[in-house]
Amino acid sequence: MARSCGLRIGPRRFELVVLDGGAKKHKITAYMAGELPRDADDPIASAAAILRDAVKQHNVPLDNVGVAIDTGLAAFRTLKVPFADKDKIEDVLKFEVESQLPQWNVDDVVADFMVLESTGDSSELLVTAVPKADLRNIISICEKAGIEPLEAELETTAMVNAAMTGSLCTVDNAQVLVHIGETSTSVVVMDGGKVREMRAIHIGAMSHEFPATAVEPEAGVEGADAAVTPEVQPTVDPVEIQRRLDQAIKRIRRELGRTVSAARTVHPIDGVYVCGLELPGLAGSRILDAEVRVLDVFEADGGQPAQGFGPLVVAYGVAVRLLGGGTLRPSLRREELRYSGAFERVELPLAVVALLAVTFLGVWFIFLSRERDAVNDNLGFWRDTARAYVLGEPAKGRPGYLQYPSDRAKDYITNIAQDEERGPFDQIRRANTILQDDIKKLEKDLGQDAEIKQPQSAFTGMTLVLETLGKQVGGSVRPSLRTVQATYQAARSQKPEHVKVDLNMSFLADDSYTATQAFDNFTRDVRAEPWFLEFSSRQSDPVEGGRGIYLGNVSIDVDVSKVSQLKDSQ
Repeated sequence: MARSCGLRIGPRRFELVVLDGGAKKHKITAYMAGELPRDADDPIASAAAILRDAVKQHNVPLDNVGVAIDTGLAAFRTLKVPFADKDKIEDVLKFEVESQLPQWNVDDVVADFMVLESTGDSSELLVTAVPKADLRNIISICEKAGIEPLEAELETTAMVNAAMTGSLCTVDNAQVLVHIGETSTSVVVMDGGKVREMRAIHIGAMSHEFPATAVEPEAGVEGADAAVTPEVQPTVDPVEIQRRLDQAIKRIRRELGRTVSAARTVHPIDGVYVCGLELPGLAGSRILDAEVRVLDVFEADGGQPAQGFGPLVVAYGVAVRLLGGGTLRPSLRREELRYSGAFERVELPLAVVALLAVTFLGVWFIFLSRERDAVNDNLGFWRDTARAYVLGEPAKGRPGYLQYPSDRAKDYITNIAQDEERGPFDQIRRANTILQDDIKKLEKDLGQDAEIKQPQSAFTGMTLVLETLGKQVGGSVRPSLRTVQATYQAARSQKPEHVKVDLNMSFLADDSYTATQAFDNFTRDVRAEPWFLEFSSRQSDPVEGGRGIYLGNVSIDVDVSKVSQLKDSQ
């Protein structure tokens, strides 16, 4: 069975879900939710240590891990482009969205997109932009924990994949999906099983908490010049904390109300489905006309906890996607981030292998160069010897092999060493080509051109038919030929060239039945021959006295060239 692990790493917490099974049928075999350290000296190393312990404790499959990051890090933009091809969209995406992201340098973000609507000549896109530095921090935590996530995505897309797996979003309804994080809330508007809108509300379930502060040591106390004492929680009035929590809940409800009222959906919104951290009084209430419900995407007895499963929904959506489930395929691990961690681990071995390969190729090149020079010297001697043999040495009174060479052959062979565009071997091949051309020209002048194709022999075609007919002689059967005519037929659009053999014949035997059998055997034998093209005959007539049959106008088309091809192959 396939196994996968989904992670959600937020600013203050993490969740982990391990699935075992397939895209449609699977079960949760392990899950965990935990806190990440606040205000540590090295927050990445501290978070990695906690995550490393969780990975070991729950036997996470290291080869199939994905991660979801805080939606509050991203910006969402709607964009229209005048084409629908995804490769073209990839090429122009950053240029088109650059003007809509004034807060960032477009080279410092990873831009991903989702097609909302597409026609033949245009597309409406939902573009997601995440700073590379923030994404790199999340990937670094995973790598230091000993895992390499195959893909990274936002909480919004993981939540949608989880809802689609739970059959919540169908083609005949609309919903608002909400994930409440520590410091941000993810919102997705679904209509007819498709994403219509994504946004982030920059307030979450822990936004009301006061941050930890550092306290300076008193003067005169031993070690006063040391570092300040970290993570000292200030004394806060519980009434003030409750007031801030109430304000956070009201703001989230107000923003969700704006989303519901402004949603442009074909179907009416049947509810607001909430997951993530729990906010008092939110689930079970109403926002405008929509009831707020818990986003439950898990099957009965699917391995999830009986209570408090809301924070696991996003991590579950990541794990489901790795098993092939869900409908969205976002990709934030693109560009230089995709395989950076893997490359860093093999960078030194690859450098050593590359150096050894370059050294080996250099030595090999030296040996090949020396061998090539030796071969060229031998070929040069062969070329000069061939030239002296073909043209002779007139100055020494030595005649050549060619008594009357053509001007073209004589000029090239005489100056063959001056052909700088070719090496010695190619020079010899060029001279041979010129001589062969002269030979063919002389053969044509003498009428010995082997390229002229002779017509098929009518006599050969008639002989092939008669040899087949001779197989029927035996016992009481005796073929009788009245006329035999073989005619050559030139090639036409429907038939190749062939020989047409016309027969007027009789099959004599003790009775008509035996004669008919002999004719059928003759027909079968002719059709089995490789040279056979077509067979036609009229109805037979009985011979007077019932001792045979008469056949007029039997026509057989023979391709004599097939016989020559068969002999050549043998």
